[in-house]
Amino acid sequence: MTEPPIELTPYQVKGAIIRQFPDHPIVPFINGAYRERYRYPRVQVKVLRKQLCIFGIGGGYLPVNSFQKELHNLEAEGIEFEVHDKEIPQDGLELQEISDEYLRYKFITPWVALTQRALAHYKSLTPRERVAHLNRVLVQNLLFISRDLGYEPEFTVSVRVKLQTLSPRVVEEQGSGSFKGYFTSNMKLPDYLGLGNGITKGLGTIVRMPS
Repeated sequence: MTEPPIELTPYQVKGAIIRQFPDHPIVPFINGAYRERYRYPRVQVKVLRKQLCIFGIGGGYLPVNSFQKELHNLEAEGIEFEVHDKEIPQDGLELQEISDEYLRYKFITPWVALTQRALAHYKSLTPRERVAHLNRVLVQNLLFISRDLGYEPEFTVSVRVKLQTLSPRVVEEQGSGSFKGYFTSNMKLPDYLGLGNGITKGLGTIVRMPS
């Protein structure tokens, strides 16, 4: 938890981290140095409900775990933020199959599922076709992350989207289509994973919902 609440963008927060902790191993993960090495960002800096969330997966887990031990305050945009009551990430995060039940996940930030080009095609579909299309897109999102992390699922990844509306909200700066709601899947996923487009802006962030 941060005091006062953070009313800055993730980019502003990342800039503050880079300036205040220039030699920490987390910095190459957030300053673009590893952009060519990793397609899926291993460290994601988010501002969720005006609180700081730093998510690490794969090679980004250890730097994030080390960083949280050193982070006690952060100065950004002339404001001094105190960091306390930390929620420590668990080790051994994995993407794996749940065979006996579907788990339910909520998008706590909008899921940007459709690029500008895909949005035009999506608008021509019937409601049933839209659901099927979004299910396919979400499976593609999950397979992309899995394979980029070196994990090839040996099972058929299955999802079912349950969105507030099938009419996308257009993200103006990108012309992309976003959705709110939740989905179920037979894949076990870590909290605060980012899906879809705009991950580095904190979009598409999920948390698991109670059964």
